[in-house]
Amino acid sequence: MIVFWIFVIVLVIAFMIITHEMGHFFAAKAVGIKAETFSIGFGPEIVGWTRGGTRYAIKWFLAGGSVKILGMDPNEEISEEDLPHSYTRAAYWKRAVVVLAGSFVHIVIALILLYIYFWPVGYQMPTGRIQEVLPTWEVSQGVKEPTPAAEAGLEKGDLITSVDGVEVENWYELQEQLNSNPGKVVTLTIDRKGETITKRVKLLDVGGEGKLGVEADLKDTYTVRSNPLTAVGQAFKALGLGTAAIVRGLGSLFSLKTLKMIFGVTPRTQEGPMSIVGGARLAYQAAGAGSSVFIFVLAQLFLWLALFNLIPLPPFDGGHLLVIVIEKVFHKEIDLRKLTPIAVVVLVVLTVLALRLIFLDIFNPLKNPFIP
Repeated sequence: MIVFWIFVIVLVIAFMIITHEMGHFFAAKAVGIKAETFSIGFGPEIVGWTRGGTRYAIKWFLAGGSVKILGMDPNEEISEEDLPHSYTRAAYWKRAVVVLAGSFVHIVIALILLYIYFWPVGYQMPTGRIQEVLPTWEVSQGVKEPTPAAEAGLEKGDLITSVDGVEVENWYELQEQLNSNPGKVVTLTIDRKGETITKRVKLLDVGGEGKLGVEADLKDTYTVRSNPLTAVGQAFKALGLGTAAIVRGLGSLFSLKTLKMIFGVTPRTQEGPMSIVGGARLAYQAAGAGSSVFIFVLAQLFLWLALFNLIPLPPFDGGHLLVIVIEKVFHKEIDLRKLTPIAVVVLVVLTVLALRLIFLDIFNPLKNPFIP
């Protein structure tokens, strides 16, 4: 089974790469910019053919693909015949379409996956069943108090069905009811092995939120499926929330806090960055948590790759877009060869960070977020 999922993850990564390149390729074709080559895989050709001025090839290492667009390499020699069809001489909007197409394809794929997540597959919602009763809770720095759950005699396996007469169908509704009653006495209705019991507990006040001191049983879930129309709005909303979260994460990548975590000065947290090894492990863990979780995580990975490529630095697509905007606004052509040193520095810095994160993901992996 592990070998199977490793194979699936490799296919997913290859699919991510090739769909990104296909976006650039078809966009270039659509706006009349010449695509010199389009390859599935890397290395020596297995088979290849030329049609419409493009060399198509299937290569031995089927782990993605690549596209070569005429004029995107600043050191490339372009004949007078091909110059009108090059990226260099194309209108600003055409160049922008080509640059944005790769990320656009990934955003569309992420949106489709999110739609499938909400309907028809649906997603798993944890009930109010308790996995663990915590003996104490840190109410302030260094100060712990016994939890209301422990003092009231709550047990593993108890299913909380209402708070002060308000029914709760899932763990999130339960948290909402508890959080809104900090320091107050509430009545809990509990299903314990088929028997209904009630408990009156005084919740802790932790930062203005009520805390009971229990952890959810994430294996006790039920499936929620939206209708086809509602799922459209939910998919767009999830895409927006995911975009905001990823942008914040990318913005904090070079913060002192994150760099300390990456280089081992402070412990890693679940919110910290991970490498492609960590991403592959996360996808494997998500697969083990069910198809809905796997689809959701896959959507986030596509969205992350789309936004990462839009970082406004060379050699990313965002760097090319920034050049287009500057040239359009200031009406001055930029010599892309002068940006090569910047691209090299960016690649070196990101390579160092990537290797360090790979090291951490191998020898100090993050906890599986899909188990209690």
